[in-house]
Amino acid sequence: MKRQSVINQSTSLLNEYEGTLEETPDYIDEDLILLDNIKLLGVPNAIYMNMNLLALCTHGRANMVLNGETYEITTNDIFVCPPEMMIDSVMISPDFQYQAVCMTNRLLQVSLNEYINTWNQLVYIQKIRILKLGEADRGLYTNVYNLLREWLSRNVTDAIEVKYKTDIIKGLISMVLVGFCYGVHKQFGGSTETKQNVSLFNRFLKLLQTTTEKHHTVDYYAEQLCISAKYLTIICKKNSGKTANEWIQEYKLSAITNYLRTTDMSVKEISNLLGFPNTSFFGRYVRDWLGCTPLEYRRQQKER
Repeated sequence: MKRQSVINQSTSLLNEYEGTLEETPDYIDEDLILLDNIKLLGVPNAIYMNMNLLALCTHGRANMVLNGETYEITTNDIFVCPPEMMIDSVMISPDFQYQAVCMTNRLLQVSLNEYINTWNQLVYIQKIRILKLGEADRGLYTNVYNLLREWLSRNVTDAIEVKYKTDIIKGLISMVLVGFCYGVHKQFGGSTETKQNVSLFNRFLKLLQTTTEKHHTVDYYAEQLCISAKYLTIICKKNSGKTANEWIQEYKLSAITNYLRTTDMSVKEISNLLGFPNTSFFGRYVRDWLGCTPLEYRRQQKER
């Protein structure tokens, strides 16, 4: 069954726990959430993550189960959780505090740029979930986090100032993400991309990120990689826990919602750009996955 959570990733992450949060997020929009010591990790129910989470433990400790694997987070640890993961059995110490950034894959890809393959390898292939920071690196992360929070809170209306603010925020998010990749490189050594299937998985993700026409089948991408569709699915499942088709749908939906939300392109123009056979098919696809028509989705986003 297609999940409605693809519609509003940011708000759906918190809605289920609205009555249990002691404070509101420092910042929230469709692509980004800042969480600063909110008791989100202390709720009794399992948390389904539909965004990328980076959380720095600044005090105390926490134990949790992530998709069946147990992790302990202590002071100066950065915990990383990609989308499509379930956080359960959370136990925190009384003095547990953290600073967290949650972001969609769309924002992650834009912010990492040329480092996206490094991120994919670390998070999906090596499955690194905890990075231990020294005091100096912890201070740098906290400083960047505080700068990000400060800039997000600034109210600007002038068009030029808005552009400056947007670019500064993008730069700060890039610092957090690229800094994490660098920290993992220092702690765990250089690239371990030696196996053929790892290279193929990275190439598949690169195709998804760079191909404008997103409405393609698994067979299409497999043909580009000169392998069978079945083998591509096996590679994806082994390296990320998701099938090739799930990856395709994720990138396709990300592109659709981005064009509807941030451009004035017509439904026909978006449908043609993304490679759908016609607007009727495109409309049915959007209704199946988002629960509304393309124009209804656009209107909902403008009314926020």
